Amino acid sequence: MEDQKLEDRRLGGVQSRDGRHARVVDKFVDHGAPLSFGALSLAIVPPTTRYLVLDLDRTTHLGRNLGELLGWELCAHLAYGPERLAELEAHRRGRFCFDWSHPWSLVRYLCLGIRLWAYAGLYYLAWGKIGARLDGLRRRAYRRFGTEPIREVQRVPQTALFHQLSMLPLDTLRNLARNVWMRHRSDQVIEREDLEALRARCPNLRIILSSASPTPMVEVAAEMLGADDFFASAIDEHDGYLSAPFGGHRLLKLEREPRRLSPPSKIHFNASYAKIRRIVERYPDFCDPEVIKVGMTDNGYGEDQCWTEFFNIVADLNSNTPFSPIVTPTSPLFEVHSARVLTHAERATGRLDARRKLEESKATARQLDDNALRARLGAVLAEIEDLASRYEASATSIASALARVKARTSELRERIETQVRNYNEDHGPERRAVLGRIRSALSEELDLRRQIARIERPVSELAYALTKQLEYARASL
Repeated sequence: MEDQKLEDRRLGGVQSRDGRHARVVDKFVDHGAPLSFGALSLAIVPPTTRYLVLDLDRTTHLGRNLGELLGWELCAHLAYGPERLAELEAHRRGRFCFDWSHPWSLVRYLCLGIRLWAYAGLYYLAWGKIGARLDGLRRRAYRRFGTEPIREVQRVPQTALFHQLSMLPLDTLRNLARNVWMRHRSDQVIEREDLEALRARCPNLRIILSSASPTPMVEVAAEMLGADDFFASAIDEHDGYLSAPFGGHRLLKLEREPRRLSPPSKIHFNASYAKIRRIVERYPDFCDPEVIKVGMTDNGYGEDQCWTEFFNIVADLNSNTPFSPIVTPTSPLFEVHSARVLTHAERATGRLDARRKLEESKATARQLDDNALRARLGAVLAEIEDLASRYEASATSIASALARVKARTSELRERIETQVRNYNEDHGPERRAVLGRIRSALSEELDLRRQIARIERPVSELAYALTKQLEYARASL
């Protein structure tokens, strides 16, 4: 199933036979004060559930992005070496590693971080984190990047991380990922024992971990949790190494030419609708309306909002962007849950983490059925209906122009594919010239992406307005 077919399942993309574009879910539940994952899953995962899909970053752990942490772990490994890093392990906290007793190694560590992460980090800070909080900048992001700006913005740090990962053997990357996982044990909110208890209660359950983090980190997480399967952001592997992505060489100030490049066809950023597409490809019955599916994620910055169009039950865990109770008429979703889930340390000590806001600890549990939701959200539903209708009309009006530019983009990607193959096969002086041609093609691609954004601008404006209304609906509860 292609991403575009999946993306049609959004507000403005589908409507019911009576012409409606939106409805409220059957039940909305805010679970109130923090509780254990075991108690939460007992309340929301039916015994007949076939698929439980879990996000990774900031979902399995409170406030921890494990993919990002793997990048910083790699910087420390390259700067200090494995022996010194092992000596420092007992004193490590958070993402950074400052060894003041070895000043030259510390300088190397800082320089590595700046060279590889300065541009990507500032880019994501501006368009991702700050952009999510300032309406003016956020609206501009929709105009600049399209209907899902967070997905596009994330590709810059993801590309930087892929370049880092290509520097070391896969076995080393997996060891570093295990170190990251073990170091943040105290922040873990979903544990292997929780999932084993779920399996005992749900005999046909398949547990899937799906994340935008890279394969080495998600692979280790799936191993630690005992998940049945996993999906991650992936790139071409060759001779025990990950290949480097074909883009980002100048922006990231790389010191050397990459050992090997990954062609476009073998790079997969596992985000938004792409997460669903890969699950459907491997498990065709996932879209069967009779199959019960539960999804759990932190839904940070709304990046997994599309899950409401494919699951029967969704839950946002420790989220700064909880799910909205308004979906399309064709969505199978009937329950939305919002929960604050206790960490390993919180359960062990009985004290809440200092990062939690005071109101989180005093939140009151509440439940609303569809009648109560319609009564409270009637005005919002009416506004969403109007916006979704306009979105549908606008998307239809730009379809042919958009298709023409996307066809040119596909042709350009085929040219890049050929040039990447030439780069990998040529180990002589011509290699640098091939890399130059790839960079030139990337400039053309950037121009085409800008053209697509300009064509999509009317639709992107409406997508922004719809997103704001969905967030307002959730805040109204």
